[in-house]
Amino acid sequence: MNSDRITREGALRGIYRCLFGRLGPQGWWPGETANEVLVGCVLAQNTRWSRVVPVIAGLRQRGLLAPSEFMKMGEDELAHLLRGSGTYRRKARYVRNLGAYMLSRGWNGSPGSMAGHETAELRKELLELKGIGPETADCILLYVLDRPVFVIDAYTRRILSRHALCRPRESYSALQQMFQTALPPDSRMYGEYHGLLVAAAKRWCRPRPRCDRCPLADDQMPGDIPPPAEGCRSG
Repeated sequence: MNSDRITREGALRGIYRCLFGRLGPQGWWPGETANEVLVGCVLAQNTRWSRVVPVIAGLRQRGLLAPSEFMKMGEDELAHLLRGSGTYRRKARYVRNLGAYMLSRGWNGSPGSMAGHETAELRKELLELKGIGPETADCILLYVLDRPVFVIDAYTRRILSRHALCRPRESYSALQQMFQTALPPDSRMYGEYHGLLVAAAKRWCRPRPRCDRCPLADDQMPGDIPPPAEGCRSG
């Protein structure tokens, strides 16, 4: 094992300890049921979560969060209910694609109903669905199906690149492998870590960073976390 890998893995573990110590548990992903999270994983694409919340609430009130229910609706009818979540017509198509797939796999709203299917197999099939990319597929695997798959998003990439732990354009798979090598295969930890990175990016590691307030730039942070790069405002 080379020294760079040892340093990187120690830093990733240190970031988790540091953020968890400052922010506490995040309970990520926000959602009351597995079906709610399933739909939310698609609706959250390329939009603020605050825009998704009222759409999810409307579907919940109508009892339309389960694939067995929203698949009874036509695409245009569903799209009307998704207004406000960004590209709602496109997302209606994606939600229906996902719903049809989950039902074909025996999904009944419980992660246990998919227990007989291997994670790699499910991921491959999810990625074959129109509108489901790596981040969305991994959100479904982690937060809906309780599989230990680390989710990589723009916030994660921003924080790691500013601390010189990856290149700004590092591939999704390379970043995911970094986390999954450094951490035990624990879905609960992965979810908490993802939520902590989201919270840190929103509070401190913004496009214009607030390094003076961030625990990852504090003098008391674990020594295995590289300091943020000078001039990281360009990131």
